[in-house]
Amino acid sequence: MNLHQIDLNLLTIFDALYRHRSVSAAADEICLSQSAFSHGLSRLRNRLSDDLFVRINNVMQPTSLGHQFASEIGPALGQIHNGLNANRVFEPSTSDIELTFAATDYTQFSLLPKLMAHIRQAAPKIQLTVLPSENKLPQEKLINNEIDFVLGFSHEVETSSTIKSQTWLTDSYCTIARKNHPQLRKGLSLDTFMGLSHIRISPWGEKQGVVDQQLRIKGLKRHVALQLPSVLASPYVVATSDLILTLPRLVASHLAHSLDIEIYKPPLAIPNYQLNLYWHKLNASKTSHRWLSQVLEQL
Repeated sequence: MNLHQIDLNLLTIFDALYRHRSVSAAADEICLSQSAFSHGLSRLRNRLSDDLFVRINNVMQPTSLGHQFASEIGPALGQIHNGLNANRVFEPSTSDIELTFAATDYTQFSLLPKLMAHIRQAAPKIQLTVLPSENKLPQEKLINNEIDFVLGFSHEVETSSTIKSQTWLTDSYCTIARKNHPQLRKGLSLDTFMGLSHIRISPWGEKQGVVDQQLRIKGLKRHVALQLPSVLASPYVVATSDLILTLPRLVASHLAHSLDIEIYKPPLAIPNYQLNLYWHKLNASKTSHRWLSQVLEQL
């Protein structure tokens, strides 16, 4: 039987009766009179050539076909209901949905403590899952719903006709070195900066970072002794070596309380960076996504 050959309203009649086993209770649930309900049931019986339900001791017991039919129809109606109400049924205080993020260690460090503190109060049953960020903007995983959001680090918003974005933090850079660094007793000049060896943070293996780009404008090239994918591991290397590191001021200020490092103003102009939230436009109307966007505006 083709789907267009049956009135889909009859399926709601069947589903209600299967759950209640009472015509009166089922009719009340879907706001039909008992007469209209019985008429609909009769039409479905004729269409399927089966009684579907037999009254036994005043209880409507499903036939064998009725049980088989219910095993397919019940879940299908549930999916249809969820689809129709996907953008309406979301209450943060009771929702137990899972939201999946892709993020580097630094974007996790910057956002998650504040975000989780808010969520634990406003939406305690929601689960956040964070996956490693394999590239700047994994559009395919956003399209396929493998992830809901990307926490992005950039010096400008990654533009795309299919991706929406929201900037949630703008910050500057600083340069750090170990305390009592023998070559920094007079401060950090450009000549000193160029004479020292550097650590470069490269989450995706890039051989050019923003510092290298700004130096190239001046016709300069620094010596990179160590390249790391992790922002958070690198200050610990700085604290035990003569290497210097230019990194986001937020993490340097935080770690300066626990590491023997000094913070310097970089001796060259470096543009501020942005931390952005990205999500696919296919999900832009989801109330869960709109809610998270609003939460970030408040943090």
